[in-house]
Amino acid sequence: MKHPIILKRRTLAIAAAALAAILLAGCAGQAGGGGTTGERAADAAGQAAGAESAVGQAAGATGAGMRPSGRTALTGEPIRIGAIYALSGNNAAIGTNILRGIDFAAEDINAAGGVDGRPIEIIRGDTQGDEEVARAVAKRLITEEQVHAIVGCHQSTLTEIVAEVCEEYHIPMITAISTVDSISTHHNEYFFRLCPMNSLYLENMFMYMKEQAEQTGKEVKTIAVFADNSMIGQEAIRCARIYAPQYGMEIVKEIQYGQGAADLTDEILELKAAGADAVLAESYVSDASLLMRTMYEQNYRPPILIAKANGFADPSFIPATRGMSEGVTSVVEWNPDMTKGQEINRRFKEIFGVDMNGHSAESYTAVWTFKTAFEQAGTEDGETVKDVLTKIDIRESFPDGPEIILPYDRIKFEDHVFDGVRHYHNNIYASVAIAQIQDGEYKTVWPFEYSNQRIEYPAGYGNR
Repeated sequence: MKHPIILKRRTLAIAAAALAAILLAGCAGQAGGGGTTGERAADAAGQAAGAESAVGQAAGATGAGMRPSGRTALTGEPIRIGAIYALSGNNAAIGTNILRGIDFAAEDINAAGGVDGRPIEIIRGDTQGDEEVARAVAKRLITEEQVHAIVGCHQSTLTEIVAEVCEEYHIPMITAISTVDSISTHHNEYFFRLCPMNSLYLENMFMYMKEQAEQTGKEVKTIAVFADNSMIGQEAIRCARIYAPQYGMEIVKEIQYGQGAADLTDEILELKAAGADAVLAESYVSDASLLMRTMYEQNYRPPILIAKANGFADPSFIPATRGMSEGVTSVVEWNPDMTKGQEINRRFKEIFGVDMNGHSAESYTAVWTFKTAFEQAGTEDGETVKDVLTKIDIRESFPDGPEIILPYDRIKFEDHVFDGVRHYHNNIYASVAIAQIQDGEYKTVWPFEYSNQRIEYPAGYGNR
């Protein structure tokens, strides 16, 4: 069973190709969010000043990825968007990186005139990676900070909790990051998912493992699955069980470990003994780094290690594992060598000192999606904005804004069925790519039509 979103996207691509052929023939293309309003304003002003200086140097003519030179005066009360992520604890690096994309989008939008002249204000909330803290933060941002919308979280268990709070208070919410399938099964009217579902990530990973043989000549027949015991880790294992037989592969080992483990030696020795052709991994950043260090210590080098983004895509992963992670492949929601978003990334890097990655590119896109929804609604009223999001259809680029920089060209939230289960308000046109660490940076290697880079096989990991 092909994923319905993949089938729909491929059907559209085939139809477009057929139409092109006909036309050609006839003619013979960070604070934790707990501060006071005054503290927030001072923090925002400081960030804006720093961003303004850096972005101002990069500003020029308008275009697909370039913001207008000069600023438009903003008037009226701000549109307040709550950004709820782990900004402290083990997952703080991921949350901080996501906030960069959010802040950058708000700066770009405000520089271009805001939401019909009203500025966007980002109100931070630190979940600390804790479920009850996430619930309390969401309620505080809604009842005390009076936010009009929320983006968050990156941990799917926390996203599900925050979505419940948003549903209670009729506040529209977009998750740009959380991929666990089940969070879109509850028919929450105010919850929308921009990113692909976990199952789509997993199917793309199996498609890559199958199609990489066209370049490497090496078929993947056996796989091992390495995932933590979080909701997203459990779902990775479930999806692997669905897709492995469909793609002619056998799962020879499943390892589920405790998130935040202090030692992974026993788990790595089990993987090594299994001798699979490929390892499919799902871990947050601290665990992903520990996995690579332990593999290095135990001299375990599977020919393919493919990760479902997450911690492997975090900007801190490659520096933390240099000399141990060369040849690792990962799902990427966006990558600097893609043809889309080059100018936006150039300005982003001038400000933050690092390239955008999938998380920051997705969070940037989520804020622009809210900007479009607020303008089409003509109000900050939650129910009206929710109704607009259910009908919104953004193609190629945002109205009076940048192109969609992710590896797809359309944003439309729809209901659909996968594996016999109905899902609500997913962006059915979302898709991902695969990148490989080569010479110390991720380079896009699949789909082949989006890349000029060849796959390095087997993965080298590093010199010993």
